[in-house]
Amino acid sequence: MALVFSVSAPTTAFTEPFATQIADTLRRQFGDSINLANGAERHSDELGWSGWGKLQERAAEACSADQIPHFLSMEAWHGCYLPVATDVGTFEFPDDTPNLDVGALDNLIAELELIGDTLGLPTDDSALNELFRKYIDDDDLIDEDMDVQTFTQLLPLARFAREQRLPLWVVK
Repeated sequence: MALVFSVSAPTTAFTEPFATQIADTLRRQFGDSINLANGAERHSDELGWSGWGKLQERAAEACSADQIPHFLSMEAWHGCYLPVATDVGTFEFPDDTPNLDVGALDNLIAELELIGDTLGLPTDDSALNELFRKYIDDDDLIDEDMDVQTFTQLLPLARFAREQRLPLWVVK
């Protein structure tokens, strides 16, 4: 199964009525600090599903967990990083609607930069893109280093989300 990170409004990331429920919840909690309208958006290339967990494991081994709490706070199935100051947490919804894990983009970016520096990975966007292309362009490498491929897509998208004041969705 593939993993795709998305930077977009809730209405692009989810179907109705859940998209409106999320937008209303974020608006109540954070006001106009988050761009909840459709506009500029980006999506990662398809990544191996295992890359998220492998990157979390590798990062936790290289850095102490208290240095990277936002990155370690969620699994890759129903969460988002927001362009506001917030603690890691969860929004709960009525009925059988899944909870939504949340963290702060600024914290995520700082944590990813620390992870990159600690693991000897590039942290500037052009070098990350070049590294990702190396995997895509070589059929023998495409199934290797899912954690690195995940990192190369996640950090630039997090930066773009912060610039656009949009959520970065980590959803299945």
